[in-house]
Amino acid sequence: MIIVIIYYMIKIIKGRYKNLSMRVTDNGDLLIKAPKHLSDTKIQEFITSKQSWINKQKQKIETINKFKSKYDFKNNVYLFNQAYNLQQDKKEFYIKAFQSKIIPLVEQLSKECNLSYTKLSITNSKRIWGSLEQKKKMKLNWKIVILPIELATYIIIHELCHGRHFDHSKRFWALVEGYLPNYKQLKLKLKDFSFLLTTNVL
Repeated sequence: MIIVIIYYMIKIIKGRYKNLSMRVTDNGDLLIKAPKHLSDTKIQEFITSKQSWINKQKQKIETINKFKSKYDFKNNVYLFNQAYNLQQDKKEFYIKAFQSKIIPLVEQLSKECNLSYTKLSITNSKRIWGSLEQKKKMKLNWKIVILPIELATYIIIHELCHGRHFDHSKRFWALVEGYLPNYKQLKLKLKDFSFLLTTNVL
């Protein structure tokens, strides 16, 4: 049996949990999961001790939500971060955009950087933008077409570099930096768009 107690913006779920945990949800609420035997006093003490962390997480979410509000996926499609009002099938638009824009870009960057791959396929992952297997089979998230082109380029070069170094070692990042001296800024900027992975844009 799970007991749910709601305190304004705090939701506490007591159940068969071994440990006390918390997270700030996308709408800024605080979700607490606690062992059912733990007293409300102990839970409150835990919340108080984590207040600084909670405030930081809420600020991050507020920033992300403010960034998300710039996009109107209901009425528009986006190609390299440019909005277009489209009434036709959105899925068809994004697939064609991937085929006509991303595939040639991968081929171009592969040749320019002398970094090979054997196959390219589309993924609908809600966790990652891309991957490269040891046999150099590359997968790219179809939502990459929505990103600014410099971020799409960063993702592609990142994956191509894994063909040389199948890890995130210093040698790997040095290789990435050789092609993209500003990769750290691009990597940080990409985090602003991470909401796209779990957002329904169709």
